[in-house]
Amino acid sequence: MLGDIRVEAGEAVARELGDAASFVPLDVTREEDWQRAVGHALALHETIDVLVNNAGRLHIGTIRNTTAEQARGVVDVNLMGPFLGIRAVVPAMKAQRRGSIVNVGSLDGLIAMNGVAAYAASKWGLRGLAKSAALELGRDGIRVNTVCPAGGNPEMYGPWMEQLSGMLDEMLAYTEDRGIPGEVSLEAIADAVVFLASDASRHCTGVDLPVDGGAHAGRFLRGFNEF
Repeated sequence: MLGDIRVEAGEAVARELGDAASFVPLDVTREEDWQRAVGHALALHETIDVLVNNAGRLHIGTIRNTTAEQARGVVDVNLMGPFLGIRAVVPAMKAQRRGSIVNVGSLDGLIAMNGVAAYAASKWGLRGLAKSAALELGRDGIRVNTVCPAGGNPEMYGPWMEQLSGMLDEMLAYTEDRGIPGEVSLEAIADAVVFLASDASRHCTGVDLPVDGGAHAGRFLRGFNEF
């Protein structure tokens, strides 16, 4: 079951996936929307086995150039959204004595980068939420983990594309100075989510799983490979 504020796009994806998929309008910052979505899922499927908190909001800007309203908007979606989602599914998962919750975090929740303070704060907070929830819910058979990708939906960068297009060298260095150079594909991120959602990770909880080509491990210095 898919949920999003972009109704037409969500319905289109559900149709593309076929009869097994359905869509429900969902603003992750609204508790009543979560309750309706959970009720819809239980009516259709009787159980809720997995929750993937994947809604995201990006803001690029220094602290000085980011308003309080902009920062709150990012935190509301990226941190309060998952908090409300976890609250909404816990009763059903507790009754089942099983469940897997996967939060989609970010590389910016593992290492710092300038110009994304509000976004990074929300993603660091998401990791803390996941770890606390993992400890709180583990004895009920519920696992909580976080995938931390370097990259994601290019549409998130849309409002800043003109400025970013003037920083091609910097953007190239950002992706190339890694153990595994290049952009991280959406398929690689999805595979990590599926792993943590599935029984293949049945004894993993409170985990931060980077999908970043080793970017969090440090910086690759090309010349040093010649020594």
